[in-house]
Amino acid sequence: MRLLIYGVLFGSILVLLLSLVHLRSSCHNVLPSQVTDLHSLQTLLHEWEIQWGDTPDVASFSRVSDQLAKAIAALNRPQLPPILPPPPASASADVRAAAERVGFKALAVAGTQCHVMHDTDLWAQPVVWGGTHRTANAADCCAACAAHAATAARGGLEHGTNSSACNTWVFCGDEARCGGAFGECWLKHTDKLPPSQRPGAAGSSPWVSGVVYPGDGWLAPYESRTTLTMHFKLGDIVVRLLPELAPRSVVELRRLAALVAGEGGGCGGCRVYRVETAFLVQGVIGHPGAYVATPRHPNPPQKRVMERGLVCWAGGAGGPDWFVNLIDQAGFGDDHLCWGKVDDMALFDAIVARPIKPKAKPNEMTFLAEELRFNITLS
Repeated sequence: MRLLIYGVLFGSILVLLLSLVHLRSSCHNVLPSQVTDLHSLQTLLHEWEIQWGDTPDVASFSRVSDQLAKAIAALNRPQLPPILPPPPASASADVRAAAERVGFKALAVAGTQCHVMHDTDLWAQPVVWGGTHRTANAADCCAACAAHAATAARGGLEHGTNSSACNTWVFCGDEARCGGAFGECWLKHTDKLPPSQRPGAAGSSPWVSGVVYPGDGWLAPYESRTTLTMHFKLGDIVVRLLPELAPRSVVELRRLAALVAGEGGGCGGCRVYRVETAFLVQGVIGHPGAYVATPRHPNPPQKRVMERGLVCWAGGAGGPDWFVNLIDQAGFGDDHLCWGKVDDMALFDAIVARPIKPKAKPNEMTFLAEELRFNITLS
């Protein structure tokens, strides 16, 4: 963009010099005493337009002045930040694979699940043909499918046989086996998800495929799962989900667990950090791309007596901090939204007995000397 602007400036100055040569042949003292920048040069051109308005050169002055004004405006316009370039073609296979993994993770954090299937060529109706549509890697191809679907949702696609929104993508990333198809990214649509595999030798295809489900369609397999398990190094704690008390919270917790399962790297923000004897154990549950905070209202009325083992959002908020109640008590009223129930409290009781940080005052909160991290799964 800046090269184009500088080209305009160079052309403008060239025209200006030619005009000056013509003027010097008939006039004297046409050069200004001082031209310090583009703005002062533009001012000079306006003065010349007025001074020599009845000469043939005034048209050149006007044209150069207009081009100069556009160039100045373009130079002053805020520039968009550069898009991170893909790895160069000479990069090793490991570097390119790492870039692809980073791309998939970034998409997941942004809310696009790619559901990658290696050695697979999914069968569906093409909406964008790969021969003229190539991407740097499979993650970019998945992103292109999501962008196509978003364009369709905005009404940006023409009507016709090939105007269906993309929900299936297919990419050829093995240069040795793909040959001329290397880099091809096919965007496809099928009415039935997931689509079937293209007929051929199973597991030997150079293609990588995936599905981008509309909305929360990808969560359908998780809707029937009723327990969330916290996996500590000390052991597992099973939480029975309570959609009858906190329906929206349960939906978001299922989304979080599904996202963690898809990435395979564990829950990034799941930990236990506080213990209060004969009261509660408190922690936080969260992961980049999944945010479980849901308001207390609207939700069903909560139990009058908060039973031992109930898992609720802390502080009267909707997460991500939570606590498990260690005793039956009625002091919380209806302020805390409870989304789960632990029937076997043995591990939580053991966590209460772990070393704590020193306290300056007896009535301060009690924090674990070492926070306990955990992963989560659904079943």
